[in-house]
Amino acid sequence: MLQTKVKKGILIFFCLLVLTGCWDRNEISNVNFLMGMALDITDEEKLRVTFHWALPEQFSTEGSQSTGSQENTTYSIEADSLGQAMAKLTEISPRTPIYSHMELILIGEGVANKGIKDVITTIDREFEIRRTVNVITAKGKAEDLLRSKIPFESNPASGVKNILNMANRSSTYRPVNLNELFVHQSDPDVLAYTPMANMVMNDSLNKSDASGQNTWVQVNKMAFYDQYKLETELTETEAKAWMYFLGKIEKRTILEIPTEKGNLITSSITQSSTPTIKVNGSSPKVHYRIKEEISVIDSPAEMSISEMEKATANHIKTLTTEMIRKMQEENQDVLFLRRGLREKYPETWNRIKRDWMEIYPKMNIEVEVDVKIQHENALRKEAPNRIPN
Repeated sequence: MLQTKVKKGILIFFCLLVLTGCWDRNEISNVNFLMGMALDITDEEKLRVTFHWALPEQFSTEGSQSTGSQENTTYSIEADSLGQAMAKLTEISPRTPIYSHMELILIGEGVANKGIKDVITTIDREFEIRRTVNVITAKGKAEDLLRSKIPFESNPASGVKNILNMANRSSTYRPVNLNELFVHQSDPDVLAYTPMANMVMNDSLNKSDASGQNTWVQVNKMAFYDQYKLETELTETEAKAWMYFLGKIEKRTILEIPTEKGNLITSSITQSSTPTIKVNGSSPKVHYRIKEEISVIDSPAEMSISEMEKATANHIKTLTTEMIRKMQEENQDVLFLRRGLREKYPETWNRIKRDWMEIYPKMNIEVEVDVKIQHENALRKEAPNRIPN
């Protein structure tokens, strides 16, 4: 009998060891979950920080079904610094602000032009903010974007995050998190970058200068920073060309190509880019070989497979060549060639880096494009309607 009780006691003890639970010093009903943050500059040169937080009930299934007419909250604070704004938030929030669930940091164009070093340094010191949070630059005011609507999403911060990481079939931007931004900024030979967003009307893709019920967020550009200051931005077309150079065109990206016989529409299957850097004395030369395998969505009736491949390759070459020529004119190394030279030819780089601003605009950058079409897709024909005997 005693042995049975001992065995039961040991069994109960081991069961208690493996039991898990969820406990924290803060009750969920006492916590303010910050989901997004927008940074702008006022006319008085003050920092305007817009915080967006979600209701605690939305973090549980039962609560999300019982929120009724309650909505997420967006609140703006003007202060001399980001740290001061974060402190002022506690003056109006009866719940403890928590930054560990933050999904989005929006940088307004005014802050980007002035420089983001101070705000990024403050964010880096806030231990609760994760390095995986998405960073994006706003065309105009970041607050307006954070107050705009996202289709299918009640939380705009989560909505923009999903646009960045889940829905990219245009290949006109590349998601960047806080850690990647820090890494790029720490390298003196690399331009840091973020996606860029603007507002559009909810019934079209026409640009809008106002936020609210009738505007949505559109992400389709790239912003580049040098020493924490906005240097240049790529348009939608230029950003897609940049993605071709990086070999980052997403699967199923649509490309519309005008030809003499009509419009050709393709969908990307795989894409790669291989840069080759060579140096002759003090004159570096770069050759990009871009490859893409595509399927055809629509094509002119009288266009052969080889003609479609050639037309697509020529179109991609035109996009990429025009983009890099413009960047050379602006003296913006968006392809990170300085880093490539430094890593492959360190001695040459040490010799020419002081003259880089004169070398880069005249640098020979060649582009070769090879496109292959999946024949089974391109040759697909409508089968005749026949009833078997």
